[in-house]
This record gives sequence, C-alpha cells and structure tokens, in this order.
Amino acid sequence: MKRALSLLLSLLLLVGALSGCGQAAAPTPASVTPAASSASATPEATPEATPEATPAAAPDLSGKTISVGRWGGNDAETASFAKMLEGFTAKTGIKVDEKVYTDYNVQLQADMVSGSAPDVFYVDAYMARFYIGQGLVAELDPAAIANEKFYKPLSDAFTVDGKVYAASKDFSTLALYYNRKWVKDGEVPAALEDLLNGSYLSDLKKKLPEGVAPMTYNLDLARNLDMLQISGQDILKDGKFANLSQPELIANLQPLVDAALAKKIFTPADLGQGWNGDAFGNEKTAIMMEGNWVLGHLKTNFPTVDFGVVEVPTYQGKKHTMVFTVGYAINAKAKEPEASLAFIQYATGEEGMTIWCGGAGVLPSRKDVADAMKVAQDVKLAPHVAGAEYATPWQKGETLDIVSREFGNYLASVVKGEITLADGMKKADEAANASIE
Repeated sequence: MKRALSLLLSLLLLVGALSGCGQAAAPTPASVTPAASSASATPEATPEATPEATPAAAPDLSGKTISVGRWGGNDAETASFAKMLEGFTAKTGIKVDEKVYTDYNVQLQADMVSGSAPDVFYVDAYMARFYIGQGLVAELDPAAIANEKFYKPLSDAFTVDGKVYAASKDFSTLALYYNRKWVKDGEVPAALEDLLNGSYLSDLKKKLPEGVAPMTYNLDLARNLDMLQISGQDILKDGKFANLSQPELIANLQPLVDAALAKKIFTPADLGQGWNGDAFGNEKTAIMMEGNWVLGHLKTNFPTVDFGVVEVPTYQGKKHTMVFTVGYAINAKAKEPEASLAFIQYATGEEGMTIWCGGAGVLPSRKDVADAMKVAQDVKLAPHVAGAEYATPWQKGETLDIVSREFGNYLASVVKGEITLADGMKKADEAANASIE
C-alpha cells in the first residue's frame, strides 16, 4: 500500500513539475535559513544572533499564521502540544493552525499532491528518506536549529548527504525490563550472547510457574535491525535492494533464532498476548525488551508489578539498541518558511521541548534539555536515555517497508522450524526485490 502510494505520488509530482516548468527535472529540496528577522525568535537556539537582529523579529513575524500537521495523541500529548503552541505564540506573535491527521502518511501525501499540505509537519524517521527523496521537505540550516545539541543518532536520522531536513522532537529507545518476582537486580547477563545462548534463560525457565516465559521477543525488523547490522554490514544493497541473506547478517541473527527454537524466548502472540507490555504486565514473561512508552502502560494498568530496567545487553562487545524518533520538517512549498523555521526553533528549543516532553511523558531529543529536565535521574528512564548515544535509528532507505514486511514474513517460518535462517532470508530477499524491481 505504501509503495503503491509512493509511486503514485512520485508520478503526480512529476506531472506537476512538467506542467509547471515545461521540462522534467528531479525535485530539488528547498532550503530554509534564518532571516535576520527570525533569528531572535528563539535566542537559545541561535546564540550567534546579533543584537541588531533582535528588535526586528516581532514586526516581521508577529501576526503571521502557519499550519502544523501532526497525528493525534492521548490526552496528555494533546494538552502538552496546545500548551507548547501557546508559549510559541506568546513569544513570537505567530499563530498556529493545527491539522490533525487520522491516517497520517496517506492523508499527508494526498495533501502534498493537492497543494494543501501544512507548512510544518511531523516526519517519522521511518518515512524521512521518502519525503526527502521526493523533494517534499526543505533543507534546514544546522546552525539555525542548534543541530549539534541533539543526540547524534537522532540528528543522523534526518540527515542525508550531510544535509539536515528535520529536527527531532522526542525519541524512544528499547531497554531490557525484568520482573523482580523472578529476576534479581544485577542478575541478567551483560552480554546478549550469554543471555540468549547460555544457560541463564533455561535455568530461569525451571523456576517459573507453568505458562510463564523466560523472555519475549519480536519478529519485527524494527526490533532487530541493530542486531543484524552490529558488525557493520548493511541490510540493503545499493541503498535499495534487500540484502538480508549476507552470511554476516545470518550469523548476527542466528543467536536469536537459536534461542527461539530452543523455546527460551517467545513472542507475545505465543503467550496469547497482544504485545510485550501486556505479556509483561500480566506476568506471562519474566523479561522483555521494550520502549519507554511501556512505562505509562505498566504504571496505569499493572501498578503492582515490581520491575527493573537496564540497557540492552551488549552484542559482540558493543552497546546497541534501536531508537525511534519523529521530527519537525518544513514543507518545501511552505507559504511561511521563516515563521515555520521559528516554530521549529521554539518547539525543539529548550523551552518548547521542555513543555512538550514534560507534559507528554516522552524523552527530549537534545542532551542539554535532557540534562536540564534531569530525566536520567529516573532509574527506569536512565537506560533509555543512555541508549540515545549509540542507538540505531529505525530508518533505512525508501524501500524499508517492503524489506521489513518480507523479513517478518519469513522469520516467522524460520522460528517455527519450517526453514533455515539462511533459506528464509534468501526467500525474503527474493520476495522483497521482486516488489522493489
């Protein structure tokens, strides 16, 4: 579905370019740099701004209106976003019209085609390469958004060929959770090899009640990309084609498969649960690897479960985890590019990010903001914050949706013992590349 829509959007954009310019041309991203008038909208984000620029900001930008596109959220997120907008308008005089989408990427892409897309919009790192590749988002001046203050993996998620196209608004990483009823603090092996293929999980299984798994895992590529690429190989060839059957990648994933075949680890579905959060909360598993979004779920729905959180165990001697982030990008055809940049400066600056993250319960993408908010002092958040320094972003080219789909399809057969991992990944490559070609 996504691939078909991407191709349709590309065609429509090309038709528009031909009719408007009289010649075919590859889309070239616009570039947004701060004008003297907007540099002082958030002095914290642009410390180089000159005193002469400051007085000019209000008359040039005050009274302007921009549109910001996002998807819906829970009550806390909605309230925090509204509070952040209030702060932005109070500080800059710029008004914001929200456009909330229910089927985000489908509706946003349709608006791109019709010319009604918002000035600023959310871009998931997972989709960033598509929007950038289609020339739909404007290049951002790194200095204007204080790009050096973001955790590097989060900045890298929106950087292509050294150019920055979005600013991360928050993030989540995976960490290891354990139930203290069965697992003692400091007991979990520090290396993934020992956890998956040593005796720890087998010994733990013997102590657990009937029906409780030692550990859950997921078949999604989004949860396993860091493990696959730990030794430096890439799951894509030529930035496009699936290359999952490389011997090195097979070797990297084999410990997970071996643990699954040995019945040391189980998917939530194996346990009759919808996801890790419910499996862990219902005490159907002693250990899980999950994102920090699960903390609110556990607190609200399973308040009596006593658990600890640590960083994902090292693999091949390296720290690793996955990071998921969403950024703010500016429409390449934004009606108010300078006011749009001022919004991003505020929303991802110290004040705006503190308001948003503090109320929505998400992690700040900038280390200085994280330090100011003291999020790492929370023992359950600290492992997630630490992961931001070395995590692998959930992003990989414009064909990731296809590669991810086939990876999951064939890995499911592998862990059932129906085919070998090598055969499964070869078939995944063939199926994915047939769709890509």
